[in-house]
Amino acid sequence: MPSIEETVAAGVAAQADIDKHLTKAYRAAQRLASITEDGVELGMVVKAIAAKQIIAEARELPGMIASAAIAAANLHAKQTKICQDAGFDIAPPATAGGISILGGGDR
Repeated sequence: MPSIEETVAAGVAAQADIDKHLTKAYRAAQRLASITEDGVELGMVVKAIAAKQIIAEARELPGMIASAAIAAANLHAKQTKICQDAGFDIAPPATAGGISILGGGDR
């Protein structure tokens, strides 16, 4: 069985992976929405209602990924509070959602 410190470190690593991958997926989904709009504009979807549907679906995807990021951030906050209350906290993160936090961040 891992130690408390190993468990905290593993949780921190998992949260960092989730943040990194969701940030990358969000940016890719934004690009895909733009590419989808370009494709429709170029005539790749010939039926108007189908074009409307595919554009709306492509525009919805970044929001769906953002919703997953919100869920992960909320869980991260709860887990951090549990660690702080138990005296097993580590340094605060220096990035959030792929954005550097000026001054290193705080909880």
